[in-house]
Parts: sequence; structure tokens; C-alpha cells
Amino acid sequence: MKYLKYSYLLVAGALALTSCKKQLDQQPTDLIAEANAFLTFDHVQQGTNGAYGAYGAYANDMYVSALLSDEAKLGAGNAGQGALQYRYQFSSDATTGGVVTAAYNAYYSMIDQINRVLPNISTVTARPEQEARREIVRAQLLALRGIAHFGLLQAYSKNYNPADPLGVPVMLVSDPLAKPARNTMGEVMAQIEKDLADAKAILPAVTAATFTDTTINRINLAAFQARIALYKGDYDNAVTFATEVIGSGIKPLVSGANFSGIWTDANSNETLFRVRYLTSTAIGGLWTTTGGVIYIAPSDKLTASYDPATDIRYTAYIGTTSGGDRYLNKFYNSSRGGRVVDMKVCRISEMYLLRAEANARKASPNLTAASADLNAVRAARITGYVNETLTTVNDAVTAILNERFKELAFEGFRFFDLKRNNLPVSRNASDASPDWQTLPAGNFRFVMPIPNSEINANPNTVQNEGY
Repeated sequence: MKYLKYSYLLVAGALALTSCKKQLDQQPTDLIAEANAFLTFDHVQQGTNGAYGAYGAYANDMYVSALLSDEAKLGAGNAGQGALQYRYQFSSDATTGGVVTAAYNAYYSMIDQINRVLPNISTVTARPEQEARREIVRAQLLALRGIAHFGLLQAYSKNYNPADPLGVPVMLVSDPLAKPARNTMGEVMAQIEKDLADAKAILPAVTAATFTDTTINRINLAAFQARIALYKGDYDNAVTFATEVIGSGIKPLVSGANFSGIWTDANSNETLFRVRYLTSTAIGGLWTTTGGVIYIAPSDKLTASYDPATDIRYTAYIGTTSGGDRYLNKFYNSSRGGRVVDMKVCRISEMYLLRAEANARKASPNLTAASADLNAVRAARITGYVNETLTTVNDAVTAILNERFKELAFEGFRFFDLKRNNLPVSRNASDASPDWQTLPAGNFRFVMPIPNSEINANPNTVQNEGY
């Protein structure tokens, strides 16, 4: 399998500092033997930190979902950034498909990092105060591995069908020379669910005092389980997991300035899991440069979905320049600098809308519960909101998907929501020319191409249809 290899980069500096001159004279200075890469629990922790950092791969999901859906349009300063993807002119080659294939290498790099660390957790030396953390770290890595495999499955396979042979390769050991075939979607899902369940069985209970949104714990792990269950069509479990998160009360819905402050990192309200960026513009810079050049802008369709007079999301999510050009305000600024903002991977409002959709889609729909969750999100965002009662499953699903469009814009959901519901991308005429205004439901471009580099290096893999 061709993917980037972290090769213990994070622990190299620590080991180099402890190497004596004689060792440096005898061994290549640019190589760390595998047996010596993890000697202490500190090295394991550094390797684990690297796995968390590698989950920056989710930024690609956010970017691709925006470019390929109806929530974005090419910005006033766009000079080709994401344009081929926006126009559905991408393929599996690096030149046209670099954006849509990037997550494949990124997620497998993350998985490889995890698989390098896991075998060393129980063997390295540790200080007495670190002993209790061995299993906690193991659980976090298992969860991250399951989450990474899910990111791959969602992007590079069709809608969930356990018998579909074109899932993605499941990687449970580090083997850069491996040439794995694609597992069935059912096999991939079974491993994802096992990794998450095994992790959850290890992790301790969480309270408001012990919860953190920058590492995996039982509550945000349940949120990922809910997300995966919804994708799978396991609506009963989606309700169960989402209820576990909401019922904890650890991250309630907020409104007003408490909500707007989420997007400037003034607070971490509603945030269940995020990737922290102290100086990086990895998220904010996708849409607008630090100099204010707008590459990717909110679509007219998205902008028109908010009432600017009553819906706080309008100003929290969308900004307007003095010249009248709109930009994404959602990841625009923090006290650390322009475009230096954290990546919000999972928020409590997703759980409310996820539970609403699952309750509406269950074999025995619960439209009362679905209405309550939808109304809770809207009431937190819209001044003077009057509750709505959902009376049919179709009306409920339509209303909930529309609310996800508005609430979760540019957070990595819209394109995959349309895909899993077998709906087309339908852009406004003001957002796109007729040639790329619509992507029909079921079109092959709802499945990302496997990168040519992987196809060329691995004779056992199979390219997706259409590429």
C-alpha cells in the first residue's frame, strides 16, 4: 500500500538527544531502528499525539464536501483553487484529482501511525504514574483507527451495503509493503464497530469536570458511534448513541453570543471533538487567505436559507466584504490570528439532528421525538422561533436534512448527506453554470476515485466505477 510513512518522526528528536557520539558514529544519522523507536511510555504518548494530529485528514472531508455539494461556490478571488472539483472535472490522477484523492493517503497514514504505536503500549517502560494510562492510550488509538476507516469507507465506497465487495482495505498492522485487496463493506464496518466498542469498554466514565473535546473519551466516542450508525442505516442504535451523548448534559445547546463564540474559538461550547490549531490556517485558509482573498464562498443557496433578521447562523457563518462579496465567517478569525481556528469535527447539534432523523426513519417512526429535537436546534438559533410539528416521515426527513444543510454547513456533511439519501446535488443558477449545476443522484462521482498512485503500486486493488 502506497501511503506516507510517519516512521516515528515524533520520537526521533527525543531519541537523538539521548544518543551518544559513539552511537552516532556507528549508525546512520537519518535512520531509527524499529526496535528502538519506542523505548518508554513518553515515546508512545508522542506517537499517539501524532495520530491525533493526523486526524487533520478530516479537513479534506470538509473541503471535498463543500466543493462537491450545493453549500459553496467559487469565490470572488478564486484562481483555480478547487475549481476542477467544483465543476466535476476530476479523475484519479494527481493533477485533476489531488483534492478528492488526498484523504485516501491521509487516512491510511493515520492508520499506519496508529498501527505502529499499538504493539508497543504494553512493552515499553513507564513511570509509576503512567501505568494507568497504558490502556487509556490503547483505547484512544483503537477509536481513532475505527474513525479513520470510516472516513475512507464513506468517501471511497458506495452507499452502505455489507455485501458490496468494494469497501476499503482494512489495515490492522503496519506494513508499508502490503498490497491488500479491498474488503467488503460489511467487513470494514465490522472492524470499525469492533474498534470503537473495544475502545469504549476500556475508557472510564466521563463527567463535566473530566470531559475534554481534544481527546477521545466515552462521550465523544458515542457521538462517532451515532454518526456511523446513521450512515449504516442502524437507526435504533443511532438513537441510542445520540441519546447517550445528549443525555450526559456535558455539552448542551447554546444560543446568542455563546453560539457565535464557538466560531472564533472564544469558547468551546457544543464542541464534542475538535483538532486544535495554535498557529495553523489549515481550516480557515481553505476558504479565504490571510490577506482576505476569497477562494471558496458560501453559495447563494445556503445564504438564502437563513433569515438574517432572526437566525444567528447568518452572521456567525457568513461575512460580507465592503465590496459586497460574501465569505465564510465560520472559520475566519480567532484571537490567535486570521484564519487560525480549530477544526470542529463533532458538535452536539449534530446529535440532535441525527437523533431526529433516526427517529423519523425507524421501522416504527417517532415523529414526536423527531419534532422535539429539530425544534430544539432551531429554537437555539432563531429568535422568536415557533415549534413545528412533523406529521409525515417524508416531511420530517426533508425538514431535518434541510436543517442539517443550514446548521452543519462547511463541517463535512452536506455532500455525504446527499449521497447516503440518494439525492442529487442541485445548485442555484447564480452559483454554477448549467454544465455543473446538477450532479444526478447515484452518479459515479458520489464515490471518490482511488488515487492512481495506489492503483499502480497495488495490483490487488480495484478502481471505482467511472474512473
